[in-house]
Amino acid sequence: MPKRRMIRFWMTALLWLAALIWPAGEALGEKAAAVAKDKELLPVKVHQLILDPASLQPVVFLADFQGERALPIWIGPCEANAISNELQGIKHPRPLTHDLLEKIIQKANGKIRRIVITHSKENTYYATIVMEKKGSLTEIDARPSDSIVLALKAKAPIFVSKTLFDRMAIPLAERKGVEERYGLTLQELTPLLAQSFSYSSTRGALISDVRQGSLAEKDGLQRGDIFVEVGGELVEDVRSIQEVLAKHQAPVPARIFRQGRLLSITLHTK
Repeated sequence: MPKRRMIRFWMTALLWLAALIWPAGEALGEKAAAVAKDKELLPVKVHQLILDPASLQPVVFLADFQGERALPIWIGPCEANAISNELQGIKHPRPLTHDLLEKIIQKANGKIRRIVITHSKENTYYATIVMEKKGSLTEIDARPSDSIVLALKAKAPIFVSKTLFDRMAIPLAERKGVEERYGLTLQELTPLLAQSFSYSSTRGALISDVRQGSLAEKDGLQRGDIFVEVGGELVEDVRSIQEVLAKHQAPVPARIFRQGRLLSITLHTK
């Protein structure tokens, strides 16, 4: 089969598959309809993406907009990498799995309206993707990790069942000292994290979150940056950078690793 004809064949097949699982006139599924009717939805945001030091499995935290509590969901490394890429705005030259799914939805003239983390069963979380096509809504069962990636891609809101959130969410620890004042969340750099960021060492501290409107954001720091050197001292781990930042007066020169490059930056921590 000629290459052009083969491409046309597979595109037609993918669109046909999308039409099968997504009938235009299908109403909102019973589960999502019940949740929406009772208005038992809590809007959340991706607060943090870390690696569980005990299980070495990525964990995504979905926090309420008051920043008081967060729902931790353990996910796979591939999905964690996809979420991290979306948070950092990293684009790939060729479409990955979630990119392909997004393209299929667009080609089918659909739009993701929201995702809902609905319930948990036997330590497994369940989610639905609510999509719109020609004025009709339909629900598709999905893993929370995949749903979050697509929500970030489509800039769609993320919701959690209030019942589930009240039962499973944990209080966000109050961060004190220079980290809190400066607006950073730091994380230890494990071998797996270093590898995922193409960083050749485990010495340093990873920035897992930058608070909006903070001094850290104004200094140009981003999620995924790795502190390599601060105030002329090499950064060994999170504790070492906390100590360095606490004893230096602003401004403080620093070097960070970002997307394969070492960058010089000035920190205004006070």
